[in-house]
Amino acid sequence: MATEAKFINELKGVNSRLVSRVNSALVVSGNSTVTGPITVPPGSYLFNVDIETPVAITGTPTSCLVSVGTTAAGVDIVAAVDCKSQAHVAATIVAAFDKIAGLATLNTLYIQVVTTGGTAPAGTINVNVAYAAPQAF
Repeated sequence: MATEAKFINELKGVNSRLVSRVNSALVVSGNSTVTGPITVPPGSYLFNVDIETPVAITGTPTSCLVSVGTTAAGVDIVAAVDCKSQAHVAATIVAAFDKIAGLATLNTLYIQVVTTGGTAPAGTINVNVAYAAPQAF
Protein backbone atom coordinates (compact mmCIF):
# COMPACT_ATOMS: atom_id res chain seq x y z
CA MET A 1 0.00 0.00 0.00
CA ALA A 2 1.27 3.46 -0.92
CA THR A 3 2.24 5.79 1.87
CA GLU A 4 0.30 8.99 2.36
CA ALA A 5 3.35 11.09 1.35
CA LYS A 6 3.81 9.11 -1.86
CA PHE A 7 0.14 9.49 -2.71
CA ILE A 8 0.24 13.27 -2.11
CA ASN A 9 3.44 13.61 -4.18
CA GLU A 10 1.83 11.77 -7.07
CA LEU A 11 -1.15 14.14 -6.93
CA LYS A 12 1.25 17.11 -7.05
CA GLY A 13 3.14 15.63 -9.99
CA VAL A 14 6.35 15.07 -8.06
CA ASN A 15 8.66 12.69 -9.95
CA SER A 16 6.64 13.20 -13.11
CA ARG A 17 7.29 15.10 -16.30
CA LEU A 18 4.92 17.83 -17.36
CA VAL A 19 4.21 18.19 -21.07
CA SER A 20 5.20 21.43 -22.72
CA ARG A 21 4.56 22.58 -26.27
CA VAL A 22 6.43 24.94 -28.54
CA ASN A 23 5.25 26.22 -31.90
CA SER A 24 7.21 27.32 -34.95
CA ALA A 25 5.28 29.35 -37.52
CA LEU A 26 6.84 28.92 -40.97
CA VAL A 27 5.79 31.68 -43.37
CA VAL A 28 5.89 30.49 -46.97
CA SER A 29 6.68 33.16 -49.57
CA GLY A 30 7.47 31.96 -53.07
CA ASN A 31 9.51 28.89 -53.96
CA SER A 32 11.92 28.80 -51.05
CA THR A 33 13.18 27.00 -47.99
CA VAL A 34 12.07 28.43 -44.65
CA THR A 35 13.69 27.23 -41.42
CA GLY A 36 12.39 27.77 -37.90
CA PRO A 37 14.60 26.22 -35.24
CA ILE A 38 13.11 25.67 -31.78
CA THR A 39 14.83 25.06 -28.48
CA VAL A 40 13.90 22.48 -25.86
CA PRO A 41 15.77 21.62 -22.65
CA PRO A 42 18.46 18.94 -23.17
CA GLY A 43 17.24 15.56 -21.93
CA SER A 44 13.61 16.18 -22.89
CA TYR A 45 11.31 13.35 -23.90
CA LEU A 46 9.72 13.91 -27.31
CA PHE A 47 5.99 13.12 -27.38
CA ASN A 48 4.68 14.21 -30.76
CA VAL A 49 4.86 16.64 -33.65
CA ASP A 50 1.68 18.18 -35.06
CA ILE A 51 1.60 20.20 -38.27
CA GLU A 52 -1.21 22.69 -38.87
CA THR A 53 -1.91 24.43 -42.16
CA PRO A 54 -4.82 26.68 -41.11
CA VAL A 55 -5.55 27.82 -44.68
CA ALA A 56 -4.32 26.11 -47.87
CA ILE A 57 -1.12 27.65 -49.23
CA THR A 58 -2.08 30.01 -52.06
CA GLY A 59 -0.48 29.95 -55.50
CA THR A 60 -1.13 26.20 -56.03
CA PRO A 61 2.36 24.98 -55.12
CA THR A 62 3.40 21.50 -56.25
CA SER A 63 4.52 20.75 -52.69
CA CYS A 64 5.29 22.25 -49.29
CA LEU A 65 7.44 19.60 -47.65
CA VAL A 66 7.82 19.98 -43.87
CA SER A 67 10.56 18.11 -42.01
CA VAL A 68 12.00 18.10 -38.50
CA GLY A 69 15.53 17.07 -37.62
CA THR A 70 18.35 17.39 -35.13
CA THR A 71 20.51 19.14 -37.74
CA ALA A 72 19.80 21.83 -40.32
CA ALA A 73 17.79 20.29 -43.18
CA GLY A 74 17.57 17.06 -41.16
CA VAL A 75 14.78 14.52 -41.52
CA ASP A 76 15.72 12.22 -38.64
CA ILE A 77 12.66 13.11 -36.51
CA VAL A 78 9.94 13.77 -39.13
CA ALA A 79 10.58 12.98 -42.79
CA ALA A 80 9.21 15.28 -45.49
CA VAL A 81 5.42 15.66 -45.17
CA ASP A 82 3.49 17.59 -47.83
CA CYS A 83 1.43 20.26 -46.03
CA LYS A 84 0.21 22.53 -48.84
CA SER A 85 -3.50 21.86 -48.17
CA GLN A 86 -5.53 23.04 -45.20
CA ALA A 87 -5.14 20.24 -42.68
CA HIS A 88 -4.01 18.94 -39.30
CA VAL A 89 -1.27 16.33 -39.57
CA ALA A 90 -0.22 14.22 -36.61
CA ALA A 91 3.24 13.63 -38.03
CA THR A 92 4.85 10.23 -37.75
CA ILE A 93 8.14 10.32 -35.87
CA VAL A 94 10.75 8.30 -37.72
CA ALA A 95 10.98 4.83 -36.13
CA ALA A 96 14.77 5.02 -35.80
CA PHE A 97 14.56 8.17 -33.62
CA ASP A 98 14.68 7.38 -29.88
CA LYS A 99 11.91 9.55 -28.37
CA ILE A 100 13.28 9.02 -24.84
CA ALA A 101 17.05 9.40 -25.25
CA GLY A 102 17.24 11.10 -28.65
CA LEU A 103 17.39 14.57 -27.12
CA ALA A 104 19.71 13.63 -24.25
CA THR A 105 22.40 16.09 -25.31
CA LEU A 106 20.52 18.16 -27.89
CA ASN A 107 18.35 21.20 -27.37
CA THR A 108 17.72 22.54 -30.88
CA LEU A 109 15.27 21.02 -33.35
CA TYR A 110 15.40 22.25 -36.92
CA ILE A 111 12.05 22.64 -38.63
CA GLN A 112 11.85 23.53 -42.28
CA VAL A 113 9.45 23.75 -45.20
CA VAL A 114 10.63 23.50 -48.80
CA THR A 115 8.11 24.95 -51.25
CA THR A 116 8.25 24.19 -54.98
CA GLY A 117 6.04 24.91 -57.99
CA GLY A 118 3.01 27.09 -58.41
CA THR A 119 2.76 30.83 -58.83
CA ALA A 120 4.03 32.85 -55.85
CA PRO A 121 3.01 30.39 -53.10
CA ALA A 122 2.18 32.08 -49.80
CA GLY A 123 0.80 31.14 -46.40
CA THR A 124 1.69 29.88 -42.95
CA ILE A 125 2.40 26.39 -41.67
CA ASN A 126 2.56 25.85 -37.90
CA VAL A 127 4.64 23.04 -36.43
CA ASN A 128 3.84 22.20 -32.81
CA VAL A 129 6.26 20.03 -30.83
CA ALA A 130 5.17 18.41 -27.55
CA TYR A 131 7.90 17.38 -25.13
CA ALA A 132 8.55 16.80 -21.44
CA ALA A 133 11.51 18.58 -19.90
CA PRO A 134 13.67 16.71 -17.40
CA GLN A 135 12.77 17.25 -13.77
CA ALA A 136 15.34 18.06 -11.10
CA PHE A 137 14.96 15.93 -7.98
